[in-house]
Amino acid sequence: MLNTKTDRKNLYMRLDKIAVTEKLRPLLEKKGYYLRPEDGLIAPRIPGSAWDTPWVHVKHDWLGRCDLYHSVLFDILDVIPSYCMECYKVVVRPRNLIELFDLYELQKEMDRPSKCGIERRDTTTSNYGGYFYNRGEEKGLECYKAVRREVNKHLSKSTPVLLKRACTEFEMKYPNSDEWEEMSDEEKEVESYILSCIAVPQYHNMQQDFVVASVMRKWIHHAYRQGDETYKEFTDGERLFRDYVTYHKETDDG
Repeated sequence: MLNTKTDRKNLYMRLDKIAVTEKLRPLLEKKGYYLRPEDGLIAPRIPGSAWDTPWVHVKHDWLGRCDLYHSVLFDILDVIPSYCMECYKVVVRPRNLIELFDLYELQKEMDRPSKCGIERRDTTTSNYGGYFYNRGEEKGLECYKAVRREVNKHLSKSTPVLLKRACTEFEMKYPNSDEWEEMSDEEKEVESYILSCIAVPQYHNMQQDFVVASVMRKWIHHAYRQGDETYKEFTDGERLFRDYVTYHKETDDG
């Protein structure tokens, strides 16, 4: 720690660089993190798997710390994290519920870091989505070719597949990801310091079978709400809910 007697000149500026508590407030207040007494690091209070989610995480990218990247480095510091600058995602957009389940099985077979599920974000027009995660553009292109080939076989040649960089939220704020600039040395120093204050989770964020079943049940309900009749593939051809009684005739013209 600083010696406040010998380091008094510009002490406020030095303290401001070290005092990251306010910057990390979103993790402490909303994401279930706490100050761990044994080493003073910020750590998740109760490590656990995602359950209230539209996604099935087929295989995790264990190096990713997306809560931190989004909630602090991007939202608070207003920078695109260095980790995210090297994140290239292959995006598959299933056209209906059948293709979403087919994609889930394909992701299991391909055994790459990936997830799939229903889209709820305002910035996405697709009802369903699947993502494969890669480090660097070269690996992203390799993955794209492999995924495109397998999607052609197991889903359809008409199923959209694309390669994009980082998260959509980043590009909504800073358009044209091919023009993004690397962080300055000062920003990298701040990023490095913040990361050093947070414990790396020592657990595997697996979703148990009952969680996966709950998420997939949401998929079918979502398809029903969107008027995607392919949901009947998974209900033995039956309607998910009973229709209501109507009191008009087709010949009624009002």
